[in-house]
Amino acid sequence: MKNNVIQESRDVGFWKSTMNEIETVGVLPVPLEQRTMTSGKLFVVWLMASASAMTPLLGSLLFHFGMTDMIVAIIMSWIIAFIPAGLFSEMGREVPLTGLIVARKTYGNIGAFLFSILFTFVNMGWFGLNTAVAGDVLNGIFHANGSMWFWIIGIVQVILVLFGMKWLEYFYRYTSILLLVCYGALTWYLYSHFHIHSPQASESMQWGAAITTIVAFSILAWTYKLSTVSRFCVPKNSGRKHVMYFLAPSVGIMTAVLVMAIIGMDSQQATGNWNVALLGPHIPVWGMLAAVGVALAIIHTNAMNLYPSTVDLLVALNTIWRPHRLMQPIATLILGLLSTILAIMGILNHVSGFLDAIGDVIVPFTFIMIVDWIFVQKRQTPANEFFTPVQTASHMFNWPAIFAFAIGLIIGIVGGMWNVSLFITILPLPVVAGLVAAGVYSLWIRKLQVSV
Repeated sequence: MKNNVIQESRDVGFWKSTMNEIETVGVLPVPLEQRTMTSGKLFVVWLMASASAMTPLLGSLLFHFGMTDMIVAIIMSWIIAFIPAGLFSEMGREVPLTGLIVARKTYGNIGAFLFSILFTFVNMGWFGLNTAVAGDVLNGIFHANGSMWFWIIGIVQVILVLFGMKWLEYFYRYTSILLLVCYGALTWYLYSHFHIHSPQASESMQWGAAITTIVAFSILAWTYKLSTVSRFCVPKNSGRKHVMYFLAPSVGIMTAVLVMAIIGMDSQQATGNWNVALLGPHIPVWGMLAAVGVALAIIHTNAMNLYPSTVDLLVALNTIWRPHRLMQPIATLILGLLSTILAIMGILNHVSGFLDAIGDVIVPFTFIMIVDWIFVQKRQTPANEFFTPVQTASHMFNWPAIFAFAIGLIIGIVGGMWNVSLFITILPLPVVAGLVAAGVYSLWIRKLQVSV
């Protein structure tokens, strides 16, 4: 009898300690004791988040431009985006809040609410895309049909995200070796068993179109999410102002993009398919294991889609209701379910249009926020001010920012019609739209400051 009581007590203790590990901080400021992430850990998180089973798709999307120009375009994309990425990442160290809470000062509470709803669906789309890739790979490996693997992948990802950034960081750190070994094994097989020659351009390089595809697929699609992770980093006022905190996210993201896009392009040339994981079923024993490892690595990326999607939804809910500790796990479960259904319904078939649409919205939104944070808020707004009740109409909508965003959005949508050759062959349209939007906002706020 005594042993049964002891065992029951242990079971209850284990269950309670496990439940206590589920992240419930939601949109509130991250407590100081949880802000322990170093620049090295930040680098690994974003390297692994970018090193998805879907990332080699870039090699297929840019195949017609050839290997050399693709590599140059990826490097140029990093040069264009590393400063915005670094500034957004530092924002999380300066004030331990997710970016869309900070957006309440930039766009007003209702403006931030609307963006939160929008980006919730954007991240659900990314989650669905990556889950679809993993499901297709596992169906191919096990010669299966239907949605069973889609559901398995979706459930595993949801469980991981429930435990939040602390356990996500552990997961990235300790499974990074597994991913490198699995991809390394399949890449070795690709280069040792197929005739590989560097793909040459089959048409003239279109720098604007190529860079637009890359930044929308990778670094600028991630940028507004960077503070959602860096809010768990060591605070900036702690004295650790090392440049690596600024560079770690962009270098991690683009290193994975560069390496895996090269593998994807070579795989497309040699096998007719960009997805190197599909080689696994043709390799006895170890090939299948490696392919499963690559497919499961989709969790690296998808966790960083579902996690921000949850936080974005919580920002919207917090505009209406007070935060509750159960909101975060409930939102994770609901969004994970809906995103898995998107994968099953075939969102992968609409990837090109999806990438174009998110670039039109995210880049102007991000650039305006950076201008506001640096030149209006001067990086000094206390965390508690983002939760003050709405008292005036200006707190609901910040019209200068919304007007500037609308200009950027219009340019992004119709700019290509005004000058097709300029924005396809030379300039990346979303970046131009973002810079124009940021410039309009800068001029407007400067005029307001002078008049005051």
